[in-house]
Amino acid sequence: MKELFNRLKSESLFLIATLFAALSSFISLPKFSYIDTHVLMILFNLMVVVELYKKESILDFIAISFLKKYNNQRVICAALIFLVFFFSMFLTNDVALITFVPLTIIIGKKSNFSTLKIVILETIAANLGSALTPMGSPQNIFIFSKFAPSAIEFFKITIGISSLGLIILLVINFFTPKDQLYFELDIPILNKNLNVLFSSTIFILVLMNIFFKFPITYITLLNLTYLILRKENILKELDWILLATFVSFFIFVGNLSNITFIKEIMTNLLATDLGIYLTGIFMSQIISNVPAAILISGFTAEWKPLLIGVNIGGLGTLIASLASLISYKLYLDEYPEDKKEYFKIFSILNFAILILLGSLFIFFI
Repeated sequence: MKELFNRLKSESLFLIATLFAALSSFISLPKFSYIDTHVLMILFNLMVVVELYKKESILDFIAISFLKKYNNQRVICAALIFLVFFFSMFLTNDVALITFVPLTIIIGKKSNFSTLKIVILETIAANLGSALTPMGSPQNIFIFSKFAPSAIEFFKITIGISSLGLIILLVINFFTPKDQLYFELDIPILNKNLNVLFSSTIFILVLMNIFFKFPITYITLLNLTYLILRKENILKELDWILLATFVSFFIFVGNLSNITFIKEIMTNLLATDLGIYLTGIFMSQIISNVPAAILISGFTAEWKPLLIGVNIGGLGTLIASLASLISYKLYLDEYPEDKKEYFKIFSILNFAILILLGSLFIFFI
């Protein structure tokens, strides 16, 4: 219980969402139908796949095998940016940062170079890479599930954001020194067993659900059965707080949508595509892009400007994307003295790219 209490103290977004859900329930009685169980099951299955992959050290194996080929600082930083960008498309921005930021810090310590700038660029890469696919981030999973656009329609919207974002990051990285780095990394032993096969099977089935509407309930039951038979405490490792946060926001938004004067205000604010787009960016800066997507979706059926707004809105402030807080915490755990410098450079780079992309994509909504 003490561990759970300490965890809850650090989960301010969950506490705020739950408080709002509870208070709004006094005004409008909540309904179970507000909770999008389909989205919750997709997130649950993806989290299980990630935990299974982590146990098998699959991502570490791929990353270290790739990085050991290079010893040029600029090239290694570019490789790290690309790895984070690529894996965030499939295993979410959070997972990409949890995997690669600690690895980056280890390389920095072994090679005696500052990793502050590259960790920030990796954070931006995770947010921009995850913007490309329906399963890259929680807000994309939610939007794709709720509005059910075709995959082609979705990618037409997101490919420009991700592609241009990657180009910008590689241009910034071009100014990284070409110093030679010398470091040794032990490549994890990759267990080619049934666990890896099952993890990959579940992942493929989740993708089939996202793109081809394969029944997610059956996938979830299969997943739970396997976890029970495996007899490892994987369920304990999952981010249940994230799922609970989604539930709280679903209830809060459902309650708000039934309050007349709130509905009128939001409907007027979101009357145009431009209004939806700018509101998505602005609200992401204050409450993060996942809750912003859930909140705005309760008052509009226009998913395209919402999708662009909340993905570009993941840039900017530290809380604009929850993934940004992950790398921030991981870096400061190792270098607490860099807190002000990290915040300064993070803000400069994030807001510069936010303004650039935000200004360009206003013409595509």
